Amino acid sequence: MNLLNTRSTYGLVSRALHWIIVLAILAQWLLSEADEDSSPIPGSNLDALTLHQSIGLIVLLLAVVRLMWRFVNVTPAWPDDMRTYEIALARAVHFIFYVLLFALPVTGWALSSVEDEPLRFFNWFDVPRFVLAGEHTMEEVHETLFNILVALAALHVIGAAKHWLTAKLRRRRAATA
Repeated sequence: MNLLNTRSTYGLVSRALHWIIVLAILAQWLLSEADEDSSPIPGSNLDALTLHQSIGLIVLLLAVVRLMWRFVNVTPAWPDDMRTYEIALARAVHFIFYVLLFALPVTGWALSSVEDEPLRFFNWFDVPRFVLAGEHTMEEVHETLFNILVALAALHVIGAAKHWLTAKLRRRRAATA
Protein backbone atom coordinates (compact mmCIF):
# COMPACT_ATOMS: atom_id res chain seq x y z
CA MET A 1 0.00 0.00 0.00
CA ASN A 2 1.27 3.44 -0.95
CA LEU A 3 1.83 6.12 1.68
CA LEU A 4 0.29 8.69 -0.64
CA ASN A 5 -3.17 8.70 -2.17
CA THR A 6 -3.58 7.84 -5.83
CA ARG A 7 -6.41 8.81 -8.21
CA SER A 8 -8.02 5.45 -7.43
CA THR A 9 -7.43 4.86 -3.70
CA TYR A 10 -6.52 6.44 -0.38
CA GLY A 11 -2.96 5.90 0.82
CA LEU A 12 -1.72 4.63 4.17
CA VAL A 13 -1.37 8.09 5.73
CA SER A 14 -4.94 9.12 4.86
CA ARG A 15 -6.34 5.80 6.07
CA ALA A 16 -4.33 5.94 9.30
CA LEU A 17 -5.47 9.50 10.03
CA HIS A 18 -9.08 8.50 9.31
CA TRP A 19 -9.08 5.49 11.65
CA ILE A 20 -7.05 7.13 14.42
CA ILE A 21 -9.57 9.99 14.48
CA VAL A 22 -12.50 7.54 14.42
CA LEU A 23 -11.04 5.62 17.38
CA ALA A 24 -10.29 8.84 19.25
CA ILE A 25 -13.88 10.03 18.79
CA LEU A 26 -15.19 6.66 19.97
CA ALA A 27 -12.95 6.95 23.04
CA GLN A 28 -14.28 10.48 23.57
CA TRP A 29 -17.84 9.20 23.65
CA LEU A 30 -16.95 6.44 26.13
CA LEU A 31 -15.07 8.89 28.35
CA SER A 32 -17.93 11.41 28.23
CA GLU A 33 -20.25 8.70 29.52
CA ALA A 34 -17.93 8.10 32.50
CA ASP A 35 -18.64 10.01 35.66
CA GLU A 36 -16.85 13.39 35.71
CA ASP A 37 -15.85 12.71 39.31
CA SER A 38 -14.45 9.29 38.45
CA SER A 39 -11.38 8.01 40.22
CA PRO A 40 -8.07 8.21 38.41
CA ILE A 41 -7.35 5.42 35.99
CA PRO A 42 -5.32 2.70 37.80
CA GLY A 43 -1.61 3.25 37.37
CA SER A 44 -2.01 6.93 36.45
CA ASN A 45 -3.26 10.19 37.86
CA LEU A 46 -5.65 10.74 34.94
CA ASP A 47 -9.40 10.77 35.49
CA ALA A 48 -11.95 10.35 32.69
CA LEU A 49 -12.48 14.11 32.27
CA THR A 50 -8.76 14.90 31.96
CA LEU A 51 -8.35 12.08 29.47
CA HIS A 52 -11.41 13.28 27.52
CA GLN A 53 -10.04 16.83 27.38
CA SER A 54 -6.55 15.69 26.38
CA ILE A 55 -7.79 13.40 23.60
CA GLY A 56 -10.03 16.25 22.40
CA LEU A 57 -6.94 18.44 21.97
CA ILE A 58 -5.22 15.62 20.09
CA VAL A 59 -8.25 15.35 17.78
CA LEU A 60 -7.91 19.09 17.09
CA LEU A 61 -4.24 18.62 16.21
CA LEU A 62 -5.04 15.59 14.04
CA ALA A 63 -7.75 17.61 12.26
CA VAL A 64 -5.13 20.23 11.36
CA VAL A 65 -2.76 17.52 10.11
CA ARG A 66 -5.54 15.80 8.17
CA LEU A 67 -6.65 19.03 6.50
CA MET A 68 -3.06 19.93 5.55
CA TRP A 69 -2.55 16.38 4.20
CA ARG A 70 -5.69 16.74 2.12
CA PHE A 71 -4.43 20.00 0.58
CA VAL A 72 -1.03 18.57 -0.41
CA ASN A 73 -2.22 15.16 -1.57
CA VAL A 74 -4.37 14.00 -4.48
CA THR A 75 -7.95 13.00 -3.67
CA PRO A 76 -9.14 9.71 -5.19
CA ALA A 77 -11.85 9.98 -7.82
CA TRP A 78 -15.40 9.12 -6.86
CA PRO A 79 -16.54 5.62 -7.89
CA ASP A 80 -17.90 5.53 -11.44
CA ASP A 81 -21.28 4.23 -10.28
CA MET A 82 -21.97 7.21 -8.00
CA ARG A 83 -24.81 9.43 -9.09
CA THR A 84 -24.51 13.21 -9.13
CA TYR A 85 -26.68 13.64 -6.04
CA GLU A 86 -24.61 10.99 -4.17
CA ILE A 87 -21.40 12.87 -4.94
CA ALA A 88 -22.98 16.14 -3.81
CA LEU A 89 -24.18 14.50 -0.59
CA ALA A 90 -20.77 12.88 0.02
CA ARG A 91 -19.00 16.21 -0.52
CA ALA A 92 -21.38 17.95 1.89
CA VAL A 93 -20.92 15.25 4.53
CA HIS A 94 -17.12 15.36 4.19
CA PHE A 95 -17.14 19.16 4.48
CA ILE A 96 -19.32 19.05 7.59
CA PHE A 97 -17.06 16.34 9.06
CA TYR A 98 -14.10 18.69 8.72
CA VAL A 99 -16.06 21.53 10.33
CA LEU A 100 -17.03 19.24 13.21
CA LEU A 101 -13.46 17.95 13.64
CA PHE A 102 -12.54 21.53 14.50
CA ALA A 103 -15.76 22.71 16.16
CA LEU A 104 -16.11 19.85 18.65
CA PRO A 105 -12.64 20.20 20.21
CA VAL A 106 -12.88 24.01 20.19
CA THR A 107 -16.29 24.02 21.90
CA GLY A 108 -15.00 21.42 24.38
CA TRP A 109 -11.99 23.64 25.07
CA ALA A 110 -14.29 26.64 25.54
CA LEU A 111 -16.56 24.58 27.83
CA SER A 112 -13.57 23.56 29.95
CA SER A 113 -12.51 27.20 30.09
CA VAL A 114 -15.68 28.27 31.89
CA GLU A 115 -15.56 25.45 34.45
CA ASP A 116 -13.71 25.73 37.75
CA GLU A 117 -11.12 23.07 36.99
CA PRO A 118 -8.08 23.84 34.81
CA LEU A 119 -7.82 22.27 31.38
CA ARG A 120 -4.78 20.04 31.70
CA PHE A 121 -3.16 18.17 28.83
CA PHE A 122 -2.56 14.68 30.29
CA ASN A 123 -1.70 16.50 33.56
CA TRP A 124 1.55 17.63 31.93
CA PHE A 125 0.63 21.31 31.55
CA ASP A 126 -2.34 23.67 31.71
CA VAL A 127 -3.89 24.82 28.45
CA PRO A 128 -4.78 28.52 28.22
CA ARG A 129 -8.44 29.32 28.70
CA PHE A 130 -10.73 31.11 26.30
CA VAL A 131 -14.41 31.81 26.75
CA LEU A 132 -16.96 31.84 23.94
CA ALA A 133 -20.17 31.70 26.00
CA GLY A 134 -21.55 30.54 29.33
CA GLU A 135 -21.25 26.98 30.60
CA HIS A 136 -24.82 25.92 29.82
CA THR A 137 -24.66 27.28 26.26
CA MET A 138 -21.27 25.64 25.60
CA GLU A 139 -22.53 22.31 26.96
CA GLU A 140 -25.56 22.43 24.66
CA VAL A 141 -23.50 23.41 21.61
CA HIS A 142 -20.88 20.74 22.30
CA GLU A 143 -23.49 17.99 22.75
CA THR A 144 -25.50 19.11 19.71
CA LEU A 145 -22.39 19.07 17.52
CA PHE A 146 -21.58 15.57 18.74
CA ASN A 147 -25.11 14.39 17.91
CA ILE A 148 -24.73 15.83 14.40
CA LEU A 149 -21.41 13.99 14.10
CA VAL A 150 -23.06 10.69 15.09
CA ALA A 151 -25.85 11.18 12.53
CA LEU A 152 -23.36 12.01 9.76
CA ALA A 153 -21.15 9.07 10.75
CA ALA A 154 -24.16 6.77 10.36
CA LEU A 155 -24.85 8.25 6.92
CA HIS A 156 -21.18 7.85 6.01
CA VAL A 157 -21.14 4.18 7.09
CA ILE A 158 -24.33 3.47 5.13
CA GLY A 159 -22.86 5.11 2.02
CA ALA A 160 -19.54 3.28 2.36
CA ALA A 161 -21.33 -0.05 2.89
CA LYS A 162 -23.52 0.56 -0.17
CA HIS A 163 -20.49 1.26 -2.38
CA TRP A 164 -18.52 -1.67 -0.96
CA LEU A 165 -21.45 -4.04 -1.59
CA THR A 166 -22.06 -2.63 -5.08
CA ALA A 167 -18.40 -3.12 -6.00
CA LYS A 168 -18.40 -6.65 -4.58
CA LEU A 169 -21.51 -7.58 -6.58
CA ARG A 170 -20.00 -6.06 -9.73
CA ARG A 171 -16.82 -8.12 -9.28
CA ARG A 172 -18.85 -11.28 -8.69
CA ARG A 173 -20.92 -10.70 -11.85
CA ALA A 174 -17.76 -10.06 -13.86
CA ALA A 175 -16.16 -13.27 -12.54
CA THR A 176 -19.17 -15.41 -13.49
CA ALA A 177 -19.69 -13.83 -16.90
